[in-house]
Amino acid sequence: MFESENWGQTARIMRNVLKSPSIVTTLVATFVLSMAVSSRAQEPNPAAEKFKQDIKASVMNGSLTIAQVQELKENLEILKNAKAEQQPGATIDLLTPYHAVSKMKATMANVKQPDRGILMEDLHAVMASKKPPLSAEPDPPGKKLGKDIFIAVMRGEPTDAQVEQLQGSLNSLQRLKAGNDRPLVKLRALNAAKSQISETMDAGAFRSQDRQTVLEDLNNLGHQGGGLRRGR
Repeated sequence: MFESENWGQTARIMRNVLKSPSIVTTLVATFVLSMAVSSRAQEPNPAAEKFKQDIKASVMNGSLTIAQVQELKENLEILKNAKAEQQPGATIDLLTPYHAVSKMKATMANVKQPDRGILMEDLHAVMASKKPPLSAEPDPPGKKLGKDIFIAVMRGEPTDAQVEQLQGSLNSLQRLKAGNDRPLVKLRALNAAKSQISETMDAGAFRSQDRQTVLEDLNNLGHQGGGLRRGR
């Protein structure tokens, strides 16, 4: 009898908690912020902060449910882990973060307007946000290409096959940079990879400005190729 009364009291407390918008919003903001920002919390991220605030607003006005926020959290965790696991010289993985972002977009597609559009733009901004550079020196052409392809894929609507093609081309360029092939062999492989990337960017559903940026990167990519690991 005593246990039944305790469970009844607990249930009433939980119902009251969930009826409190301020408490729900605080919970939502806490775990969304922990997923959306970089692991280096001391570095400000305006895009992630805006994303957090807009999610809070969407929950408050009822256009975003707790279940939807949970789905966003789970895929943000996958995205965060995929980015953290990308190390210099390691095999480049575009598919895993792309699938996570695609699922987030699918979740947001069921959010009521106008919040749906706001959150979509926030997600695109978070994908494109970068940590402050450690030096004033610009990225070498190959590294910039990797970063810009990552942004284009996350903000676009390419097919899985197209993402795999871009992923394979970047890995081919990375192997080329680390290899000891003869100059003529390297040049042919470089031109083949650049051609594949160009064709995929032209054929895929990418934002026009992202497509143009990648094509410009290809024009600037010379024989050395630079560091091709995409940045966070």
